[in-house]
Amino acid sequence: MYDRKLTRLVGLGLVSAALAGTPAITAATAAPTKARTVYVSAHLTVVHSTTPACHGTTCTWSNHGHGTMTPFGAVTFTTRITAEDTSPCGPGSQWVQATRTIRTDKGDLVLHQAGLQCPQAGGPIVDMVWAADSTDSTGTFAGATGRGYDVANPIKNTAIPHGTITVAS
Repeated sequence: MYDRKLTRLVGLGLVSAALAGTPAITAATAAPTKARTVYVSAHLTVVHSTTPACHGTTCTWSNHGHGTMTPFGAVTFTTRITAEDTSPCGPGSQWVQATRTIRTDKGDLVLHQAGLQCPQAGGPIVDMVWAADSTDSTGTFAGATGRGYDVANPIKNTAIPHGTITVAS
């Protein structure tokens, strides 16, 4: 049986591995700022997806759309997705990695995500963990750190990321 806690643990390991090569801001190079940690919750709707390009069992594609992210208001987003059909949780399941850029009027928050798409009674669900990209995020989110989880529903074209980020005030 598919276990969401296991998915989050495995996904967090994948995100950590993916970010291992990302340059970090060091204390010597970071400007002194007052930081605050905020809980973020988004409701995103995909309005367009490209046709997946597949090579063997690995497919890549992108999508974009709009939604809201508490406490930052209306947002747009783009997502680059790679999925590998290896049946980790049964036929039709996939390992998924994604980079999602969420655009707000205060800057762009870039999230690196990893997890599983597993079959469910109502259709597949993609259960992922994410980590904020402190280097590629901009504006208020430049240098942001944080982690969370995301549940995407490909049938409904929705994604619901939640978590905490620390940003400069």
